Amino acid sequence: MNILITGNMGYVGSVVARRLREKLGAATLVGADSGFFAHCLAGDGEVLPERVVDTQHFVDVRRMEPRHLDGIDAVVHLAGISNDPIGNAYESVTDEINHRVSVRLARMAREAGVRRFVFASSCSVYGCAEGAARSEEAELNPLTAYARSKIDAEIGLAPLADERLLVTCLRFPTACGMSPRLRLDLVLNDFVASAVATGVVRVISDGTPWRP
Repeated sequence: MNILITGNMGYVGSVVARRLREKLGAATLVGADSGFFAHCLAGDGEVLPERVVDTQHFVDVRRMEPRHLDGIDAVVHLAGISNDPIGNAYESVTDEINHRVSVRLARMAREAGVRRFVFASSCSVYGCAEGAARSEEAELNPLTAYARSKIDAEIGLAPLADERLLVTCLRFPTACGMSPRLRLDLVLNDFVASAVATGVVRVISDGTPWRP
């Protein structure tokens, strides 16, 4: 199996690539990433996480071409604008990359004969939700440019799913934990970093909000 991972040099992508290598040792893993965070290494900076991929494309996802999908069986699409502050500051770019480019990539994948397309969506599409945990049938309430771009991508991907291409949209909860390319702007990671660095966990709210 040949698997293309977009955003493989990011916080989540570097862990996903390693996990796929562990589970699918014989698979050919191909990375596609702009390399913006290539220098942001945690732990042993001499060991690059990209050592687990067989081929690395340094490419902006907006510039990807059909040739990047030659021989690919499955796409794990993680690349995108990944937080609310940047999304709100650059709404049009966020929509372009997270929504329109994701649909374009899936369309190219379908035409190239790719069989599976996994899209990294977000639980933020539910917004501020009262009551019990959300399900796939729950009402959507995207409150930010980032959230809107994710649900718009899901909507755009739906017509491309058929017997030729299996599309899976994963509405990830809040990411947390260690990664070769660590992010400390995520809520739980921020709490841990604050505790380690200062001995104090600072909660910038009244403490009542819940995060999945």
